[in-house]
Amino acid sequence: MSYTSKKILLSLAASSLIIASIMFVMITTLHTQAANASLTMSATDYYTPGSDPWGTAFDSSGRVWVALPGCDFAPSCPSTTPPGKIALFDPATHNWATTVSLPTGYGQPAFVAVDHSGNVWFTMPVTNTIAVYNPGANTISSWAVPTSGAGPWDLAIDSKGIIWFTEHYSNKIGSFNPSSDTFQEVATPATNSNPYGITIDASDNVWFTENTDSVALIGEYTQGTLKEYKIRNSATAGSGLTPHMISVAPNGDIWWSEGWVSSIAVLKIASAQPGTNNGVTEYHYTPSCASCGSHTSGISVGKQGYVWLDDSLQNTYGSFPLDASSGFTFYNTPSGGHPHDGLNV
Repeated sequence: MSYTSKKILLSLAASSLIIASIMFVMITTLHTQAANASLTMSATDYYTPGSDPWGTAFDSSGRVWVALPGCDFAPSCPSTTPPGKIALFDPATHNWATTVSLPTGYGQPAFVAVDHSGNVWFTMPVTNTIAVYNPGANTISSWAVPTSGAGPWDLAIDSKGIIWFTEHYSNKIGSFNPSSDTFQEVATPATNSNPYGITIDASDNVWFTENTDSVALIGEYTQGTLKEYKIRNSATAGSGLTPHMISVAPNGDIWWSEGWVSSIAVLKIASAQPGTNNGVTEYHYTPSCASCGSHTSGISVGKQGYVWLDDSLQNTYGSFPLDASSGFTFYNTPSGGHPHDGLNV
């Protein structure tokens, strides 16, 4: 494998890295070497204008929106937590261009996504709502999810502008059509699936993780049909296998992080068969700190042949080649960084 040598910083068109951590956002610059496709890293930390940064999303200019809930979802926040913020970081100026404090009555944003018009959508699990911020009009609107206590979590937007989201406190995924102000919800067969990460491929197929280790499936919703794919053929209850975030590779393969088992995995679409684990391969790494525990959460596939991941308890982030031609490469974050769900490439 070879790549053109270039320096990349927070570009939608190339491989850049942003990690949302407990107290800061870290921007990493990548240099690729054509001879051996190795990565040379340099990192800069930027403190956020609010606490507990969570989900991140790029806009069309390569700027980064960050959800700032002001609390650590575990899996919820105290009802006394004040409304959170969303903020926009501009890598060209190294400054926070915009900070939006949510009004009274709003909740704590968990994840963000930017639509084709530049509107910023976000989920608020505690108030069971999804919302949108219109930067041009400087307005915020919100809608309650139909299922009470559903806990809207991660979200993604399809090519038609439909907002898709997981309902982490339930066993459903949902969608919202901004044109008609209507919701649709789809339940998984398992009542305790606790859907977590969600992504959409180039054909508008919706992929999501079923997070409980007794379920541990990858879901696909396509044209009104729900399909599920096993990760393992053996029983997973009590194993710690809790699929978290999920990402689509340029070739359409689906990658996800696996929570407490120090692993990531891929479903190769060409071999995928619903109801089986055909096409699934798990890749395990050995944590460097044996006494720290391990929790693989954030994951994002770049365009230079690598999938990126982070381990919040190891306080590391790393890369793995999509062709599995070599092993994992890890890098330390500053002490107490706790990189989590907000990794984005």
